[in-house]
Order: sequence, then C-alpha cells, then structure tokens
Amino acid sequence: MPELTNQQIETIAKQIAGHLATIEGGVNAPAGDKKLSALREGIFADISSAVGAAAAAQKEFIQLPLAVRDKIIASIRKSMLDHAKELAEMAHSETGLGRVEDKIKKNTLVAEKTPGTEDLYPTARTGDRGLSLFEWAPYGVIGAITPVTNPTSTIICNTIGMAAAGNAIVFNVHPSAKNVSIHNISLINKAVMAADGPPNLVT
Repeated sequence: MPELTNQQIETIAKQIAGHLATIEGGVNAPAGDKKLSALREGIFADISSAVGAAAAAQKEFIQLPLAVRDKIIASIRKSMLDHAKELAEMAHSETGLGRVEDKIKKNTLVAEKTPGTEDLYPTARTGDRGLSLFEWAPYGVIGAITPVTNPTSTIICNTIGMAAAGNAIVFNVHPSAKNVSIHNISLINKAVMAADGPPNLVT
C-alpha cells in the first residue's frame, strides 16, 4: 500500500472533520471561532479545539463574581437532577452495564452532594509578622478521564467540584459511553450559559 503524502493526509482530515460537523448537526465555522465551531454545546471534532475552547472559557469564568459562580453551580445541579433519569437510561442502554435505578441514585447523589462553591472559604492567620489571607485559586483547565461503568455520575461530580473551584474541564470519555457523555456535556454547558456563564466551560 503506497504511503500518503502530507497533503493527502491533511485533505482527508478536513473531509472527516466536515463530515463529523454535518452528522452532529453542527456548522463548519472557521477554526478560530471556537463558539461556532462546536458541533454541539461543548463538543468538538478534535482535542485541540476542545482544549482551546475550554481555556478561553476558563479565562472568562474566573473574571465572574463568586455570586455568579454560585448561580452557575446551582444551575448545573438543577439540570442534572432534572435529567438524572434520562441520563441513567441512556447510559444503561449504551453501555449495557449496571442497573437504571442505581444509576439514577448515583446521578442524584453527585448532583446534590458534590462539594461546590460553599467549600471555598478563605482563612486568615495572624501573628508577630502580621496578617496573612489564604484563598483557593483555580488550576485552569483540567483533563478528566471517565469510566464506562459510571460515565454520567463521573461527569456530573467532576464538573461541579472542578468548576466550583474556577476551573474548566476537558473530558476524555470512554468510547463505549460516547453518546450519553456527549449529551451530558451538552446539558451542562446549556445550564452554565443559562446562568450567565461562558460557553464551553466543559468540553
């Protein structure tokens, strides 16, 4: 089999990206326009675009007042509770693992109980050298890997904890749970934007 030239490889890659955008109902926007190049909310055809979009979102996110971040986390919690049964059924149908009832419980548990912005309290220390204030600071963009066994509850839990701390998240989801993970991430981004947060906080 003859080797492909770099030009041929580039042409094939562009054709595949265009095809993915079409079948996912997206648009072929210029690569620099991260908001428009998303196939769906937070879903991209390649990892570079996903990371770039998350990085841009995180820069916007940390500029928001903590009161807005509180509202965003509350919006994510509500959306995930509203869709807990749907996501559980999709995960079970796609992976064939576990039981729907158990997955509903896990989705509900992490949506309600994962620590959020309420845990980000500052501390102060005084002494002979004066007063020091300690506050939590975000890392930036965090990469997360999700399992096939609990894809949705992992995405929900990781998102609430990491976003509450001011981070954006790029998920590398299990191939056998791809469709439910895409839907889950899209729902989360809709919830973020509904609470005045930036698009693509989670990709």
